[in-house]
Amino acid sequence: MKKRLRKKLHKAEFQQYGISIIVSVNAENIDSMVDTLIEIANRHNLYLCGGGLGNLVVPSAEFGNLKVPTKVVSVMLSIAKEPTALSDCLVGFFINPAGNEISDNAANQINTELEKTLNAGFKINRKIGLWK
Repeated sequence: MKKRLRKKLHKAEFQQYGISIIVSVNAENIDSMVDTLIEIANRHNLYLCGGGLGNLVVPSAEFGNLKVPTKVVSVMLSIAKEPTALSDCLVGFFINPAGNEISDNAANQINTELEKTLNAGFKINRKIGLWK
């Protein structure tokens, strides 16, 4: 496959990976959970997209004109169309705004921060393809 086509289809060296997260929440802790996840994303120069329990989290304008990956858009549109569908969890993605893959070291640091913050064992999927 030619380089131009690989780039257009986000294949091989143009594939992007992110970190997917699912966190159990309730009406009392959703705001603090969203704030915590945004703080963690900001510390690692990532952005957070996701939502649940009627909340929707999108990257702020400071990141400029981003091309949001297909999987992330699909999740965001699903949450936006049916905001109360996720009544007990927050679903989201940590994504590198530069389009680079998130390193294993950064993913491990994020995992550790989430475990400390949530006071529980926490598993993240750090190798999820974001386009198809």
